Amino acid sequence: MSLRDSILKIYSSCLQSLQPEESVYNYLNLNNFNLNQYKNIFPVAFGKAAFSMMNGLINYINEKNYQEKISKNPIIVSNSNHPIKFQSDVYISSHPTPNNVSVEAAEAIMSYYKGANNEDLCLTLISGGGSSLVCLPHQGIKLSDKITVNNLLLESGANINEINTVRKHLSQIKGGRLANAAKPARTTSLIISDVINDDISSIASGPTALDKTTFSDTQNVIKKYKLENKIPSNIKNIISDGIDGKIDDSPKISPDVQNELISSNKIFRKLLHKALISNEYKVFHIERDIVGTARDEGANLALESKKLLEDNTSSKKIAMISGGETTVKIIGDGIGGRNQELALSFLNNVDEEFNKHDWSFLSVGTDGIDGPTDAAGAILDNQIHKESVKLDLNINDFINNNDSYNYLKKLNSLLITGPSGNNIADIQILLINKK
Repeated sequence: MSLRDSILKIYSSCLQSLQPEESVYNYLNLNNFNLNQYKNIFPVAFGKAAFSMMNGLINYINEKNYQEKISKNPIIVSNSNHPIKFQSDVYISSHPTPNNVSVEAAEAIMSYYKGANNEDLCLTLISGGGSSLVCLPHQGIKLSDKITVNNLLLESGANINEINTVRKHLSQIKGGRLANAAKPARTTSLIISDVINDDISSIASGPTALDKTTFSDTQNVIKKYKLENKIPSNIKNIISDGIDGKIDDSPKISPDVQNELISSNKIFRKLLHKALISNEYKVFHIERDIVGTARDEGANLALESKKLLEDNTSSKKIAMISGGETTVKIIGDGIGGRNQELALSFLNNVDEEFNKHDWSFLSVGTDGIDGPTDAAGAILDNQIHKESVKLDLNINDFINNNDSYNYLKKLNSLLITGPSGNNIADIQILLINKK
């Protein structure tokens, strides 16, 4: 088996073991989650893993014979359709940019939860992508205004936590407002994290979580990226009114809210670590989160890879794991995604000495989607490096044009998996078999 095949097999098997359906069912089963204490259950799932998460809940409900407790139809919101095991109201909305269906879905969820009382449970299954898939702009803000601000933040290179700070203060559902709408019912959320620090208030912009950010923090993000004169005037007015106390900030959450993290990038990295050890690799786990620009992080990982070789002369099989979510500052008009750009930067910083060994490098989005492309990321190896040299093209030109997709396509290095139904941020794996 080639190193390329090995790296894909290890990645796929570990991702499969963290499938959302199993994660939800296992959490409920291991904790003997008692649904019998509630008169009615109001299940809602939104995010890229919504269908799979709802199936895990339905498996548990069916096993415990709680079907009669489900109020009306559960609601599922995602960006692609999948089979579901229970009659549900399904909304296929949009990511990374919300659309009118995102608003319809948010309104349906708010209405559904407002029908619950103090004897009921609002059970929310949340995964990454929820910020776009479920969107309810603050009164006085049009959807197009929110999209404008979101695009400006993405293009400026703002990180996910900064983007979510702004989103929460322009929304009627984010930043704990969904849990507020569910009162007096109890709210329990099972959450799959796509946020690197696993801050529950940032995952899908924290619809059921206590929000520590403020309108002042929102203004600071806008100023940091010099967007004051670019955002719509009505949004500037709402932020200003929020700072002045004319608009309520994010609500406080009652004790009747429980948020549980059931899967994350860090959990995935630990699984990969164990799998690589079982394959007789000496494993180096980069503890820092990979959250800089894709271009810089690719170069950094290439340098760290070279250092691993220099410092471990006696080890024949070396592996390196990292994870996070980089940013891409858009300065060109090419096609690509953050994992593709990171991989291309890695390739650009590999030298002939490193390439004397057998190696393979994977950078991939666990949701199966990397930017506005059909690729999940990219996979490289020493043969690809040789082919790249033969192309005699300037990699920096492609990186500067944000055109990693087209360069990697020439090398048959794009990894195309289709949507995975999961979303626990990005993973990088390097395998080296020394010669």
